[in-house]
Amino acid sequence: MSAGGVQDDGGTAPIVSIGMAVYNGAATLRQAIESMLSQTFTNFELIISDNASTDETGAMCEEYSGRDRRVRYVRQSRNIVAGLNFEYVRAQATGRYFMWAAADDVRSADFLAENVAFLEENPGYVASTSPHVMEGQDVIAANLVTFSASGRVEDRFASFFATTTIGGRRYRNCWRSHGIFYSLMRREVLKGAPPLGEYLGSDWAHDLYLLSRGGIHRTTKGLTVFGAHGVSSTDAIYRLSRKRWVEWFVPFYELSVYAMSLSAAWPLRARAWLLIVLADLNFRTTYWRVMSRLARLRASERASGLGGS
Repeated sequence: MSAGGVQDDGGTAPIVSIGMAVYNGAATLRQAIESMLSQTFTNFELIISDNASTDETGAMCEEYSGRDRRVRYVRQSRNIVAGLNFEYVRAQATGRYFMWAAADDVRSADFLAENVAFLEENPGYVASTSPHVMEGQDVIAANLVTFSASGRVEDRFASFFATTTIGGRRYRNCWRSHGIFYSLMRREVLKGAPPLGEYLGSDWAHDLYLLSRGGIHRTTKGLTVFGAHGVSSTDAIYRLSRKRWVEWFVPFYELSVYAMSLSAAWPLRARAWLLIVLADLNFRTTYWRVMSRLARLRASERASGLGGS
């Protein structure tokens, strides 16, 4: 088949490179790989980097690489930080387009076809993705994350931080931006992307870099179901990503500094808006963490009191 004039002939030069960084993902890995190999657009390579897993991940990857020439499996000799493993698969990519795929995410069979076609026909966009939901959510309009970002660079940033109601709750779009990070991207654009760090919001920094370079489209067709049980969905992410004292009070400190650097050439009013948004994001996150911790302490005290009565 072809997508947007691209001949999908299954040839030796892949049009799309998919990077899957995994560690002990055996429980969900098979479904994630199958969703990639079931794509209707077939001219791609799937690069899997196993971060020295101790479960059945390696055996599964060897199975798939042995039966499908598009799967390239690499096992790291030692466990490296997750960000470096993500960077590794990106560095190995050879296709015109690149995307990351997590080991607990599932994509519809038309995901690549829809997004390759759009990027081929719209050179002004740097990335394209499809609507998404989180694991466990019904695939209905109220739960679908569908925001995109186009127009001036300030407008694109505004879309990323805008407030949207999803599943009956109000969020800033950044909190549900998984589809942007795992979008299909022009590999040439990624050459200037910041390295993925171990700080809070490192993935958002990558998203903002993309937004600083061009528009990000959201198709009407296609779907991704993102896994809901990774470390980023737990409170542990704040402890693991904290590297300096200021991050106790400004958890998105490094992200904020990077975001402001991207806005250096903006008009003063637009820069002031971004600074206010970032300050609000940091304040609300710190407030939520403090209140959540107090609630857990109170619950623990009540449980201890009941146990001693």
